[in-house]
Amino acid sequence: MSHGPATPRQRWFSFVLASAVIALATVFFPFAAPAAAAPVAAPVAQAPGGLCTVQEWKVDIQGCVDRLKDVGAQRVQCLKAPTPEAPDSGMAGWFASRPEAGKVNGQKGLYTAYGYAGYSYTTYDVGGCVPTLMHPDYKFENTVANGEFMLATGVIGASNALRERAWDPGLMWGWADPLVEKATEAVYTKVFTVFGAVTLAIVGLYLLWRSRQAEMSAAMTTAAWAVLVAVIVTALASWPVLSAHLADQALVSSLSVVHDAVGPPSDAIPEDQCNRQDKTTCRDVRPPAVRASDMTVETMLFKNWVRGVLGSADSVTAQKYGQALYEARSFSWGEIEDIRKEPAQRDVIIQRKNIQWMKIAEQIRTEDPEAYEYLTGAKGMDRIGSGFIALIASVMFAMFDIVASLLVLLGFLIFRWAVIAAPILGTVALLRPASGGFRRLLNAVVAALFNIVIFGAGAAIYLFAVDLIMSTSTLAGWLQVVLVWLCGVVGWLLLRPYRRITQLGGRDPAAAIASPGSWHRRFLRDARDVATLAVALPAAEEAVNRGKPGQPQAPARTEQRPDDNPRPEYRPDGAPPPEQSPTTPATTAPRRRMPPPDGGGWSEPGTVETAPSYSVYRPGRSSTTPERAAPARPAVRAEARQQD
Repeated sequence: MSHGPATPRQRWFSFVLASAVIALATVFFPFAAPAAAAPVAAPVAQAPGGLCTVQEWKVDIQGCVDRLKDVGAQRVQCLKAPTPEAPDSGMAGWFASRPEAGKVNGQKGLYTAYGYAGYSYTTYDVGGCVPTLMHPDYKFENTVANGEFMLATGVIGASNALRERAWDPGLMWGWADPLVEKATEAVYTKVFTVFGAVTLAIVGLYLLWRSRQAEMSAAMTTAAWAVLVAVIVTALASWPVLSAHLADQALVSSLSVVHDAVGPPSDAIPEDQCNRQDKTTCRDVRPPAVRASDMTVETMLFKNWVRGVLGSADSVTAQKYGQALYEARSFSWGEIEDIRKEPAQRDVIIQRKNIQWMKIAEQIRTEDPEAYEYLTGAKGMDRIGSGFIALIASVMFAMFDIVASLLVLLGFLIFRWAVIAAPILGTVALLRPASGGFRRLLNAVVAALFNIVIFGAGAAIYLFAVDLIMSTSTLAGWLQVVLVWLCGVVGWLLLRPYRRITQLGGRDPAAAIASPGSWHRRFLRDARDVATLAVALPAAEEAVNRGKPGQPQAPARTEQRPDDNPRPEYRPDGAPPPEQSPTTPATTAPRRRMPPPDGGGWSEPGTVETAPSYSVYRPGRSSTTPERAAPARPAVRAEARQQD
């Protein structure tokens, strides 16, 4: 069987599906790493000169910094370390707020401890003791790279803020509790209580009228509907805030199970494996949304920032000194709060961080001169590339995450507006024929419920996939970004049909549930339509195919019937037609008087403009003999029709 050419939509769907299959196969069945690249961490098992190893730098940064040599006083005068930044500074600071998990002991990520501080570039040790000799290109290149990181941190900040509020509705909608309570009580008292009595009176008259018509079934349905609406509205008006919170808790509890199962995993260290003095620091008290924010900031922002500062995010130098340089470049939430409480602490903390930056920079200059060249800012174009990659990766990640969070937030907001609007719409909805607005409100609530469950679970699965992709070291950086984008596209394509089925507008999908009495009418109407189509479609197809070459033709059928307008029969010898038995009564022509012919017979007619076509000779005709018309011969007309 041959098929027509594929449509553009089918080709696009096939491309996305094939890309998704390749992406999943690459993630779950990664290619084996080359054998020569396996022993990377072996040379750093014991650092020379009593310095810390990579693992020690990850565990105790301050202790490892204290082991480094101090910078000479003369060189310090020619160096200027960058000034630390606050966690809520810059464009991303508009979305930043300190998580509750950052105020207690436990595992913390870069986002939990430092927010969005430090994601910018600056020059260092350029020009020596004469900073005016700095090349102008360095400043321009760093400015462009900083602009890219500003946009990237803004996108990630918006995504993290929306996700944390969407997964914790109490944190987002706590301000709306007084509004819901006061507005619902006012509407119920001023509208439903007053005008509801009028509507109930109309319902009573309607029931009496239907009862007189012996339609008790419809009357009972109307009465039951009025009682149901009154009970729902009264319950919502009596406990407006509790109703909204019950809906929140039911959804949050169900989503928490999904988030804990497939969300970003916990980093808690078992007590028997915790080597820290304070065992409480080994636990992980971060909620799934905050763990996701830590993962996002580290993979999308921090790694690209280290790539611009040290030239690579996976080298030994980056693993040892990358986070230490970042901490020297940033204020933590605790430090910035201490500074705001006691401004005198600002200079002390800044001086300590500047010394940490200089000591680490001097050690990098000794160990890895190439990385030190990146640190000074001489590789400005590479910093622009790192900023561009951070921006692209942030946008591709946030496309699905932000949309899912907005839909979840919209669902929780609809619950609160439904509580306020229920008394208004319920006043008219007591009369069942006028309950369209109340049913649309129920439809919106059901749609919000589906959106919260589907997109909340989809966001958790998407974050788990992103964490798995970004933690797979065998994948190249560009491939990780592409896979993150493809996972978002596939997630949207899979979840979008459910959103369309339960969309907030259009026809009411709950109509079949709200009006069970119309099921039989719908069934009979559908059956009638199907029966009509079963009869009409074959005849229509036969009429369309009739006359086409290769199609069977129906046999012809000949019909005969009397013709109302007969034509005279033509005979070649000029003889009159034979007489037949009349089928209709003969008509008598009116008597007329004609002069008798004179002479021996007929004479030639005079000259006329038009000669007669024929002449009739009747010798026995007289002026007194009545003329009888020839009997009419019924004509027969033949028609040919196709046999059905």
